[in-house]
Amino acid sequence: MRRFKHFIDDNALKELFLHGRNYTWSNERENPTMTKIDCAFVSIDWELDHPNCLLQALSTTISDHCPLHLALEEHMRPRRRFRFEKFWVKMDGFMDVVQEAWTCDEAISDPFKRLDILLRNTAKDLAIWGQKRIGNIKMQIIVANIVILRFDCAQETRLLTDEERLLRRTLKQLVLGFGSLERTITRQKSRITWLREGDANTQLFHLVGNGRRMKNYIPPLLVDGHIIADQAGKEVAFHEAYKELLGKDVVHEFTLDLDALTLLG
Repeated sequence: MRRFKHFIDDNALKELFLHGRNYTWSNERENPTMTKIDCAFVSIDWELDHPNCLLQALSTTISDHCPLHLALEEHMRPRRRFRFEKFWVKMDGFMDVVQEAWTCDEAISDPFKRLDILLRNTAKDLAIWGQKRIGNIKMQIIVANIVILRFDCAQETRLLTDEERLLRRTLKQLVLGFGSLERTITRQKSRITWLREGDANTQLFHLVGNGRRMKNYIPPLLVDGHIIADQAGKEVAFHEAYKELLGKDVVHEFTLDLDALTLLG
């Protein structure tokens, strides 16, 4: 076992997340003993080459072990997650975007459905607005640094015009501001490891994304004897389940007139 652990550490192997089961072996007695002794280990390079892999548990059939099925090209089609940036509230036009997006069809009476639509509309409009106002920060910093370098090289052979010096000064202020904004965004969405490594480590960036996607992936659902595999069907099933769990708004037959009670505060 020690040699096996050394082998895993020396080759930087990681265990794939298993969907469908917590344990892979059972003695199948009245009070069963269950353990997870069947695993799948992969290297970092292999995971980067197969980002859409999916490991699932199958039926034990005639064995007491649970077979593992590894699909290399499982089409998860994850949606891009919405991230609210704290600095948005300090920018001009933020409240205008929220007010314009906070609309819903009056024909929809279900309060949970209305809230869901309002939040979706607001998130979509904020993402578009933020992209238009800010754009790709890293790309803008790179382009600004290239233009500044061109001016620096030109200054060695000739005098810069007033417009060129003004543009270079403006670009330097732009780089300084975007650098501060980039650090703010990174602190908001990062933990200690991400702050230390940064997304300059491309492997770390992709591995974190793949790991979250595999763990958050929901396989087909079984609802009232029907198997639901499409994304739209899953959303409807979860909405109906939470709607039934939370209950409905009930109109009370009696109300209290607090003003008529003349209670002293």
